[in-house]
Amino acid sequence: MRSKSILPIPVANANGGDGEKIMATIKNARERHNDEVTRSVSAILDDVRKRGDSALFDYTEKFDGVRLTPAKVRVSADYLNERAALISPDVRRAIRSVTRRIRRFHGEQGLVDFKMKTIDGELSQVIKPLNRVGVYIPGGHTAYPSTVLMNIIPAQLAKVKEIVAVMPPKDEIDPSVAFALTFLKITEVYRVGGAQAIGALAYGTKTIKPVDKIVGPGNSYVATAKRLVYGSVGIDSVAGPSEVVIVADKTAPPRLVALDLLAQAEHGSGDEIAVCIVEDKSTAQRIAEALEEEVEKSPVKDTLLKLPPHAVTIFVTSSRRESMALADTIAPEHLQIMTATASEDIKLVSNAAAIFLGVNTPTVLGDYFMGTNHVLPTGGAARYASPLGVESFQKRVLVTKASQRGIELASVHASILARSEGFVHHAMSVEERLTT
Repeated sequence: MRSKSILPIPVANANGGDGEKIMATIKNARERHNDEVTRSVSAILDDVRKRGDSALFDYTEKFDGVRLTPAKVRVSADYLNERAALISPDVRRAIRSVTRRIRRFHGEQGLVDFKMKTIDGELSQVIKPLNRVGVYIPGGHTAYPSTVLMNIIPAQLAKVKEIVAVMPPKDEIDPSVAFALTFLKITEVYRVGGAQAIGALAYGTKTIKPVDKIVGPGNSYVATAKRLVYGSVGIDSVAGPSEVVIVADKTAPPRLVALDLLAQAEHGSGDEIAVCIVEDKSTAQRIAEALEEEVEKSPVKDTLLKLPPHAVTIFVTSSRRESMALADTIAPEHLQIMTATASEDIKLVSNAAAIFLGVNTPTVLGDYFMGTNHVLPTGGAARYASPLGVESFQKRVLVTKASQRGIELASVHASILARSEGFVHHAMSVEERLTT
């Protein structure tokens, strides 16, 4: 690339040499794992599994500068209520409003029971909620009440029996996070974060019981820890840097396109993907100019200027079908279709975690207001994975009841297949039932 900054904004033909190089860079960034982080996290997890609370508290002191004890690690209900009472009225109203929207939308989700009778007997599917779920609430440089709502409300609608929250220890819990937790009636909350918190949730300690699934975003250490404990517990996904692809035409206001791209780029991890796809060079240039103007006057200019060139890119294609095919190949976390024919163009794409139609639907509406979930697959996982939802906290149990006719048919077919695969006792277990 031309420099180690997003400026000037790259404009590349999708099928040209520069475009292919940028796409290769994006692909490599998505697939990159930090081996040093993996080794460090693996050691932390192994230590927490072996030493439990002692390791959990040692790492919290080492990384967060807070010395915990079994009596201090759990947040009391009284303290949560005290902190929640300090929330501003505006934020309180916003949390209540978006909670209603999240519940309304997610209330339509969920796996369902069914039963069918066949000549062989009766088959059914029974849906069961997970028993215990851990929600990771990131700390970082700001508070994330929206994360509380997006992760916990679907779990509650799925009727998860126990929901436990963990968060990095701070001097004080942010009032908005405390209010969200108390508003949702979450009472089991622990002041632990990082990879050590993931280890505690996955393996359990004397203080924290293990969970069945861990959800919620975090930094690279948290994401790596979730990847490494998968199998011992379930996880929502290994969340990567934020992503948006915007397919735009000449009817899309360049400044709005620019602001929507920067809304994802400002996360500042270094591997964000903010891609715009258009079909003519003049539109691309207008959007590039708008982007450069917005970066220059941005309140977070320093963060944006540290991003690599591939973080914000404009691709030029030869047709709408090619534009949508490129978006489909990227399979982004967020896809905005800012075209005059957005309702038709959506039919040309299948690989996107969340799609936002029209010039008045920025991704921020999915983050904070409309009621859809903002916990989304990243890194191209939208090809096979879904957003967090009620189904994420449910499991299917299969029930079979064979009739006499069913076991008679099984003796003909099941035993033949079992013997063809070399499983003699599989076959005998069916055959014997006809002689008793």
